Amino acid sequence: MPIYGMYSAPTLGMIAQTSAFGSISQNVSNMHTGGYKAHDTRFATVLASQVGNEKDIGGVISQTRNYIEKQGRLLNTKNPLDLAIDGKGLFVLNTTVDGTGDTLYTRDGAFRKNAGETTQNLAGQSYNKGYLVDKNGHYLQGWAADSAGTITTGGALSSIRIDAEAFGVNGPAAAQATTAAEVALNLPLSVEVGGSEKSPAAVIDANGDTQSFDLVWTRNRPAQNWTMTVSPNDATSTSTSTATFTFDENGSLTGGTPVPIEITTAAGVTTAFTLDVSDVTSLGTGFTYFGFQRDGRAPGELDSFHFDNAGKIVGLFTNGNQATLYKLPLATFTNADALDRLTGNVFERSVASGEAVLREVRTENPLVTDDIWEFANFMPEYHELSNIDLQNQFTYMIMSQQAYNSSATVFKSIDEMTKLAASLKT
Repeated sequence: MPIYGMYSAPTLGMIAQTSAFGSISQNVSNMHTGGYKAHDTRFATVLASQVGNEKDIGGVISQTRNYIEKQGRLLNTKNPLDLAIDGKGLFVLNTTVDGTGDTLYTRDGAFRKNAGETTQNLAGQSYNKGYLVDKNGHYLQGWAADSAGTITTGGALSSIRIDAEAFGVNGPAAAQATTAAEVALNLPLSVEVGGSEKSPAAVIDANGDTQSFDLVWTRNRPAQNWTMTVSPNDATSTSTSTATFTFDENGSLTGGTPVPIEITTAAGVTTAFTLDVSDVTSLGTGFTYFGFQRDGRAPGELDSFHFDNAGKIVGLFTNGNQATLYKLPLATFTNADALDRLTGNVFERSVASGEAVLREVRTENPLVTDDIWEFANFMPEYHELSNIDLQNQFTYMIMSQQAYNSSATVFKSIDEMTKLAASLKT
């Protein structure tokens, strides 16, 4: 080995320990960074050449090892925008709202709302769409639910849009006409033939407007026989719906439920629904009205939302409706520790990590009921902190410092030897 080749080992040693110091300092400084994953420096010997037992220039090189799959500490924040992963997998992000940008991954579930493009609502007013993003402004991705709240996990991912106007058209915030109703009351036996009783009722039409009416119950000549007539309160609305009922000796209906009813407004809006009268009785001498229930809803807007432990985003609307809006997938990899680190505490697929597999927590498939296959759980209102072990980091720091000082001492000794050898020639 040439004498100047002796410099390689201590030089590579100092470079390798400098790399180790860099990993340690980055880990310690990110102790409280949400979703941060630790990495450390491992070392390997390096030789320029080797012939038999003769070794040429040698030394050590550094190699970085990530701990992306190691769980971090979970902190309860009570923030509805925070979501932590307890187990394997990473959130899926995209750099553009339409999903055509770069696909990235993160464990940092401290999400926030971000104003998107400007559009107009049904009233012609301008507003900004709102999306869930991470700290870098990357768009959180999920499976969108259909109008019935059903999730199809085989579909394409989309950016999570969360704003007041997001679900107003054919969504859970849109008006929904009444399709079924039920009434509960008691008709007295004391009513004379031709006499009647009224019970109030109301339904929602396709425009979200309330159509109120009375159910008029008229006593017929046969015993325990009554005719129900629908009488709209609005003089411009019409209905020809009638039905006749016969009660048995116990005051219960012998048949005739449910009853189809139609109400048409002056504007031509027809609401067709079925009325369940199974809770109507005819007993005693007093008329008792217990209530009228119906489905349907007026138009509303998104009031609030929350995550659940299956990764669903559930929206609460001003019209009283509650519906599933999205479901978040988790990306898993053959070797998640080999993902490429990027600025902003996000990761990108690499050749060594393999392709991402999108998986759901608590499958929507009703045929799969065995929880043994669950690989993770979502923790609403929790934030995953770093997985740094501070005690280990200080231990590594002491070891790296000693190794660096030893390499520097060797370097200094070789330098002194080289100077001495050079002076011998003179």
